[in-house]
Amino acid sequence: MEYTKEFQQVMDFYRNTTPTQKKMFLNLISDTLMFFDGEDTYQVDNETYTDFNGIYHQINIKKE
Repeated sequence: MEYTKEFQQVMDFYRNTTPTQKKMFLNLISDTLMFFDGEDTYQVDNETYTDFNGIYHQINIKKE
């Protein structure tokens, strides 16, 4: 499958980083993430770090 050069860089990053590095990246960009559930808006809780919950990344959020 062919990707644009920019998207290929993203795919390379995703494939070539460890789960811990991905966790570090999520912590790095956490202040730019926002979540919606259809009605309410949530932001990442800056008092906690993204961490592992089993094999998944756990991102703690708070209602705006």
